[in-house]
Amino acid sequence: MKFTIYTILIFLFTFQVSAQEGDRTSGKEYPDGEGGTVYLPLGDASFADAVVSNHPGEIPPDEDLPAVRPEYTLGVPDYTKPSAPGFLSLGCDGSVVLQFTDNILIDVEGPDLYVFEVGPAVEPTLLEISYDGKEWIDVGKIEGARADVDIAPFVKENDVFNYVRLTNAGKSCGGRTPGADIDAVAAVGSGYRLSLNSAVLFDLGEAVLQPEAKKELDAIAMQIKEMPGNMRVVVEGHTDNIGTPQVNEELSIERAQAVWDELSKEITIDEELVSIQGRGESRPVANNDTEEGRALNRRVDILILPDS
Repeated sequence: MKFTIYTILIFLFTFQVSAQEGDRTSGKEYPDGEGGTVYLPLGDASFADAVVSNHPGEIPPDEDLPAVRPEYTLGVPDYTKPSAPGFLSLGCDGSVVLQFTDNILIDVEGPDLYVFEVGPAVEPTLLEISYDGKEWIDVGKIEGARADVDIAPFVKENDVFNYVRLTNAGKSCGGRTPGADIDAVAAVGSGYRLSLNSAVLFDLGEAVLQPEAKKELDAIAMQIKEMPGNMRVVVEGHTDNIGTPQVNEELSIERAQAVWDELSKEITIDEELVSIQGRGESRPVANNDTEEGRALNRRVDILILPDS
């Protein structure tokens, strides 16, 4: 199936567990650092994909050790021993910001996030999550070789998050690898995100679908119909920052509704499982100071989330 260059596909999270037989039809198990395992329905795609920033803090780890490289927090847990690569020491008051690019963090029933900490001393860490890497939600202090985190008390329904920030919170900090030692971070709650640039859907400033948009949306509808499991659909309209916030919000709602009106001709789903939202200019994915950035910000995101 062919999509435009602007289409971002983020993998579907779904539990496919037989209540009678107890077998799992998807996902994978990983060592939890305590002699057990963690089951992640999304498998390897659950883990953080990119390092946005790393600040070692007042007392950083020994530069001669492999633990100073933040990229070791990415991907699956691979810690073997303190002298081998596979983890990042945050340093005293140090922090690291990680991004999910092939999945998004959402709230589902039970734990939503796993933080794998390793090393001989397990130290507390402050956890924050963010949609855009600018506005942060404080989830609080976590500790343990494997921290199971439920973000439900801190978020709203249908909120999605792309970034995690971990900051060392230990009172004592020293040695060659000071601070918490992070091996991996995994999002358990995830969903598809199909993002269409508005240029392939609408004329500038308009909310009436162009004739050629139907082909794009037919392809999206086919993709959605092939997804397994029960699901919710959130259609979000987004704009650049040209014009007033009120006008942009209204335009983004109208565009989201127009997209869903077309998709619903092909997709059968209960109305209560569909949410139409206008985000206006509030959630840019690029710099609004350039035409290229504004073009990327004018988009409609279709989020396919597990139905709790």
